[in-house]
Amino acid sequence: MAVLEITDVQDKVLDAVRTGQDAVVDAVKTVADKLPSWSDVPYADQLPAPGEVVDRAFGYAEQLIDNQREFAKKLVDALKLDGKPATSA
Repeated sequence: MAVLEITDVQDKVLDAVRTGQDAVVDAVKTVADKLPSWSDVPYADQLPAPGEVVDRAFGYAEQLIDNQREFAKKLVDALKLDGKPATSA
């Protein structure tokens, strides 16, 4: 039962985060409509595309998270806490 309660709390937190993110995106759109175009920024042609920067940053973060997950599973296996391998995904 405790796992279900934790999952419910996690779902509520994720919903709250999404709601907050949506509000920020709407506010940024409102401000961005009043700003010059990205192509008008000095040296914009020499900068990476904003979406590329996001993809690279999150790609790296995903690699770090995957690495940490595998590390944590190896620790659980080494400690033999539950008598079962921690290899289920």
